[in-house]
Amino acid sequence: MVPRGTELAGTRLGRHAALCHADPQPSRVTASLACAARRRVAPLLVALGLLTAAGDSPARAAPEPLEPVFVWNAIGRVNVPHGFCTGTLVGPSEVLTAAHCLRDPRRGRIYAPDEVHFVAGWRRGSWVAHARAASFRTAPELAFDARGVPTRLETDWAVLRLERALLDPDLLQPLPVGWPGGRVGGPGTAQLLGYAQDRPHLPVRLHPCPIEPGPGPAGLVLHGCVASQGLSGAPLLVPDGQVWTVVGVHLGSILHDGRRVGVAVPVRRSLPDTLFR
Repeated sequence: MVPRGTELAGTRLGRHAALCHADPQPSRVTASLACAARRRVAPLLVALGLLTAAGDSPARAAPEPLEPVFVWNAIGRVNVPHGFCTGTLVGPSEVLTAAHCLRDPRRGRIYAPDEVHFVAGWRRGSWVAHARAASFRTAPELAFDARGVPTRLETDWAVLRLERALLDPDLLQPLPVGWPGGRVGGPGTAQLLGYAQDRPHLPVRLHPCPIEPGPGPAGLVLHGCVASQGLSGAPLLVPDGQVWTVVGVHLGSILHDGRRVGVAVPVRRSLPDTLFR
């Protein structure tokens, strides 16, 4: 459990920036010109759509990623009626995100699965794939306080089971999970990719994110990227040979030893086998 007095910041869901994005089902036709322009994107356009941000600096255009484009397409928006978070495809029909993203702040309960949509590779009205959630898997001990923050931050993770598999050999493949070598934590560097409240329609990349040595409070991973709201659920990524692997689910930031640092729930390689059966 996180020590008393530790305040988690940056967990508020991103708000939809336009009417067409307030609809959690992106395939619905609206009168908006931006919505009418939605279509399945070409690989090159997807590759060029990535933005990057270093620390607290404004996001800036990034060069085309060297990795296969589906590495970034696995990261998308988790859309709910009152906002959005970031999620990552980690199995054919499984999406990893933060549990607090699934809580309805107005009714004080978890959204019904069919109210939650995953939109892979969302970029300015275009997307690679979309599906509703069919069910959720969360920590058995997950509970929320009056503010809607999990009482134990280490339980703030969720896996969405989608209504169908989202796979495309050219555009979309799930990302691997788990710490290289099986050892959780730093030292080392990572990066965050996701959708922020101030930039909801293109993914942003924050890097480098130095990982604090040793485990943080309650076994959480502390890192050097303090992200804006909306990035909750974003994957904390580290290189494993020639691929990027998801090692944590970003939650927000906390004050630790007088400094504000990013905090993530660590992800182990056993997670798919444990949760997806």
